[in-house]
Amino acid sequence: MSSKTKIIILCIVFLAIGAGLGYFFEYNYNYQQTKSLISNILPVRQNNFNYKFIYPLLRYDFGNARYYLENKDLEQKVNSYIQQQYQNKNAESVSVYFSNLTNGQWSGVNYNDEYYPGSMAKVLVMMAYYRESQLDHSVMKKTFAYSQSIDKALHGVSPQVTDSNLVIGQSYTIKYLIEDMIENSDDGAELVLYLNVDKNVLNAIYEDLKIEPPSSSHYTISAKDYVMFLKVLYNSTYLTEANSSAALSTMSQSTYNDGLVAGVPSGISVAHKYGENGDIDPATKQLTSTELHDCGIIYAKEYSYALCVMTKANGVIDQKQLASIIKNISGIVYNYVSSGEGK
Repeated sequence: MSSKTKIIILCIVFLAIGAGLGYFFEYNYNYQQTKSLISNILPVRQNNFNYKFIYPLLRYDFGNARYYLENKDLEQKVNSYIQQQYQNKNAESVSVYFSNLTNGQWSGVNYNDEYYPGSMAKVLVMMAYYRESQLDHSVMKKTFAYSQSIDKALHGVSPQVTDSNLVIGQSYTIKYLIEDMIENSDDGAELVLYLNVDKNVLNAIYEDLKIEPPSSSHYTISAKDYVMFLKVLYNSTYLTEANSSAALSTMSQSTYNDGLVAGVPSGISVAHKYGENGDIDPATKQLTSTELHDCGIIYAKEYSYALCVMTKANGVIDQKQLASIIKNISGIVYNYVSSGEGK
């Protein structure tokens, strides 16, 4: 064998060894990365130690693995529209969070930015009463009176509070108050329910879902975190199946149709809650900003998805301007979903 042939053979051997080592190290690196991603997928369970033999599961936290489920295509479409609204000075900030409730895909723009939830907090009051009713089945039949003092307190909360549908001196069942609070966004019904709710049960909802609970009247929350409440209702992992279904059914009867609902075809069910807020300068008593949000579950033919859109504009504006933004984003998402993209 010639020396030239030997050199060629040695080169081939070294190349094979190098390729083998490269493959080994790459495989080992990918294995460790995958192992790390999987190990960070952790269950989120109820902070409820009343049960000896169970530890109820609420959801999974996907950790860094969630980025592999991100739908960048939808994000680009939504973000392009939002940037147009900024250029046209139609809004100061817009946040969106989308979650495919079938396969776990998600998408978002500014989804960690926080806003005042306004009336969207009413969903949590409703959930607290349904939670109570699981231990005491008579809860929904109990009655509370809408008193003169409650009516006076209601109008002292905020200048934005509207008159209640409730009649002073009349009593209403909790079930009726919940329906009025959610379907008509009645502030009087909310105040009656809030004053009588078990605050430990209410605060436990935030704690169980690992979401910061309200510490003052100026509580803020992000679109991404608010969707967590919708998910546990849809998956029936916090309330019973019957109560989760009842809660979402009530939300689907909302009389507010200018946001998410306006962006999808008629006949598509949307279980949602809107919220509004206005910042007032304590010195001038003038409105410095306006917020409008709408978050819910859209039951499209292709699959159900959660969508939360939160908006804010400077100063006093016609809320229809912000409602139009929510409507159009809802339409963008629905058209994307109905086209079969993102499956």
